[in-house]
Amino acid sequence: MRRNLILSILFAVIAISSLVCPAPGQALSGDLIWRSGVGDRIAAAALSPDGLYGAVTTEKTIYFYDQNGTVLWSYPVSGGRSVAVSSNGERIAAGENYLLLFDQRGNVIWRYRPESRIQDLAIAADGRTICTGADTGLLVFSLDDGQATANVSGSFDVGEPIRSVSIDSDGTSIVAGANSGNIYFLGAEGRLLWNYKTGSNSVRVAISHDGSTIAAASSQRAVYLLNRNGRLLWKSSMARAITDVSMSGDGSTLVLADGGISMLNRAGEIVGVHTSGEECIRSVSTPADTTHILTGAIDGTVSALRVQPETLPADTPDNPSPGIQGTTEPPQPSTAPTQEQTASQRGTALSPATPVTVSACVAALAWWRRQKR
Repeated sequence: MRRNLILSILFAVIAISSLVCPAPGQALSGDLIWRSGVGDRIAAAALSPDGLYGAVTTEKTIYFYDQNGTVLWSYPVSGGRSVAVSSNGERIAAGENYLLLFDQRGNVIWRYRPESRIQDLAIAADGRTICTGADTGLLVFSLDDGQATANVSGSFDVGEPIRSVSIDSDGTSIVAGANSGNIYFLGAEGRLLWNYKTGSNSVRVAISHDGSTIAAASSQRAVYLLNRNGRLLWKSSMARAITDVSMSGDGSTLVLADGGISMLNRAGEIVGVHTSGEECIRSVSTPADTTHILTGAIDGTVSALRVQPETLPADTPDNPSPGIQGTTEPPQPSTAPTQEQTASQRGTALSPATPVTVSACVAALAWWRRQKR
């Protein structure tokens, strides 16, 4: 009888201590701006860098929205997988069997038929550079005003499928995530500067708008943050599989799609989470200031959220400086950088509740031993 009472007290102490010091990752503070349903599974979602326009694609249709959630136009596609929007919504690129380029009114400027199906694409903020990832490698397109045909300005053959691509705001730096888990960092012409082996399959990648920071995330729950020279800043393990990643303009905030939304600061700490209910978020996109998030879900729900996460400024002591020196290239551009910080696992730090819980257990155990005597 006494033993049962002691055990009950012990469990109560542990439960109370968890309530006093909850685990990090509070709910995101913010509001739903608008929500829409398109009826089919969302394959990709994209916000313009200024946050004024958004687009999503399903396998059958592209939808283009203004900041109020009004559908400005839609366009039928065959096997749609990716979409990207330039600033002010002036140009919209979409990938399916063809690479399609639209103006803001939904008129097709040009179309291009690649050798293999496009898996992902990205467009620079000024709309003058597009990069695509496909089963045969990466292509870079340079665009001029009034251009009626696609102009391939660079290419990169990695010998494996590229599943994810991202480009900085001025189109001078490109990051690609391969099926093997390799991260490739390239110049605007598709010239390889360095590669990094994550060991995780099919990574999704994102580069900050200023080109200072690269993030990668895998369905195997791993998140990586690197600087533009390819040095690993930290690696973290998440609770759920990750299907998409986006990043703020200065690299201070990461946004992950993991069924819901998880936001991390530059130190790898979870600063906010959002549970999505039954729709299961698969795609996320943020503008440069990360005050808005556009999401696409399996059930066809498109949502725009206004959020206010707690973030660390880019140059605080807890936030390693990316060490950028203009466009300086690493000493060995085609080799994987060292993984000296991998073992630190910053994102797996103990929660604030842990010390309190451990102390409570020790105290309860000592009291039980005294009673036993």
